[in-house]
Amino acid sequence: MFSDKENTYLAKWLNNDLNAEELKELKKLPEYGDYKKIVESLEYFKPPSFDTQESLTTTLNKVNASKKTKVINLKSIMISVSAAASILLIIGLFFNQVTYYASSGQQLSIVLPDGSFVDLNAGSELTHQRFFWSQNREITLQGEGYFKVTSGTNFTVTTSLGKIEVLGTQFNIKEREKLFEVNCYEGRVKVSTNNNLQKILEKGEGVSLKDKKLIEHTITHTEPAWKKGESVFNSTPLQFALDEIERQYNITFKRGAIDQNKLFTGGFNYNDLNIALESVLIPMGIDYIVNGTIISLSNQ
Repeated sequence: MFSDKENTYLAKWLNNDLNAEELKELKKLPEYGDYKKIVESLEYFKPPSFDTQESLTTTLNKVNASKKTKVINLKSIMISVSAAASILLIIGLFFNQVTYYASSGQQLSIVLPDGSFVDLNAGSELTHQRFFWSQNREITLQGEGYFKVTSGTNFTVTTSLGKIEVLGTQFNIKEREKLFEVNCYEGRVKVSTNNNLQKILEKGEGVSLKDKKLIEHTITHTEPAWKKGESVFNSTPLQFALDEIERQYNITFKRGAIDQNKLFTGGFNYNDLNIALESVLIPMGIDYIVNGTIISLSNQ
């Protein structure tokens, strides 16, 4: 079985992080040729569903089948087991993912392996494959993110409500429960919803999903409002404005006494909770009592 040092070399090799001396040591391994062929083959395929434990069990069963003869070559068996485990290590690294999370009240800037930039809004999560990024630029997003994508192979962002394929460079995706909105600031993006609706957006265009329909709108600003520290809503159910205040200020509303389906048009900033509460609640005719991080709401 390979040492931890050799396994580390394999991981660094897959991520192109080996220095010249480490690569020289790795190439001395008798199994290096086999690993190289495996990796070169994997680069042409999208990862299927794979059970590494089941695969290892199958390999070991095949090894044990050699016990039909009276004389067992223990060295050969150990080499086979070692090779199987190492192959599984490579495949396991192939499936390995990286996850970023912006917690409540925070925003997070991310640089992807290809040099693309993503800014995550509060309460948002982004996941992508760790290795072979250039052949598989696919991201999973929960929440809201602003993307600046470098040129290259297809770049796809998947959310629970739809998929965005990048045909250009700068765009914003907002996916919060039943709220789904995409705005294009540069280039073009293709939006595909889970109910098979599609729309290609040019610069200055946006769409939102309402009642299973894509509603088009025009954007005049150069970046999303949250990048400047504020949230803006246009005829949006009050629930979503309250949700956003909770994320930005890490507080909790008690909402049982109010109608959250009433439509709200307006916004709030991220640097003063009292002003934010007044900006949203007073126009909606809602009283509030603050008790630490718990805010109770009632109708006026």
